[in-house]
Amino acid sequence: MNLAKPALDVGLFVDGDCNAVLDHWSQTVGICFDESFSLDNFETLLPTGGGVRQHRHVLGNSVIKINHSRDALNPTPPSGYQELLIADTKVSTETDVTDPLGNVVTLVPPGDVKQLRLRVATPDVTELLYFYSHVLELETVANSVVGCGDSQIEVIPGPRPTPSAFQGKGFRYITVQVHDVVTEHRSILNRGGIEGAAPVRIGDVAHVSFIKDPNDNWIEISQRKSLTGTLD
Repeated sequence: MNLAKPALDVGLFVDGDCNAVLDHWSQTVGICFDESFSLDNFETLLPTGGGVRQHRHVLGNSVIKINHSRDALNPTPPSGYQELLIADTKVSTETDVTDPLGNVVTLVPPGDVKQLRLRVATPDVTELLYFYSHVLELETVANSVVGCGDSQIEVIPGPRPTPSAFQGKGFRYITVQVHDVVTEHRSILNRGGIEGAAPVRIGDVAHVSFIKDPNDNWIEISQRKSLTGTLD
């Protein structure tokens, strides 16, 4: 893929009073809240539907997207995205900083994990690694790890997740930023990706689409004007 930035973003959903969750990510996890971007209904045309406000926390080149739903989220099975590892120079051993909603987050000393690593579980590690390395065209870092700059995805053995709705509690999607979302979306489908949502323009902010991996995990393909300079 022709990437617009060498990093992945991670999206999760919350409902109800989200202040404790936002404070946890800012203060306990220790990543900065992006005060320049907090947009109501940013995802109106996407699988989330309306009534969602996205709060963005910046981690190097990556963004942790905390999507706060105005309405109660329907109970849905969790996705295959199970745990987020974040490299932190202030810790000398693995430190559990799971958030108030049970999203598993672990701080680790920098090393194999450069910035962040998202663990995704599957009963067929080979199949999912093939998807990430050949369909998404991410770089192979190790036997079970692919990377996009300082962001990594680690494929681990585990049960196949029940096909999940896009909108639900917990880690729900990753975002890959590209220069041309229409071209990349078509190419990914040609290489075997499953369409989640066709490309759609979100005002003058971004042009996005969604695909799904073989385990029904959602992946956003985004052409963001602030990164590419154009949405054409």
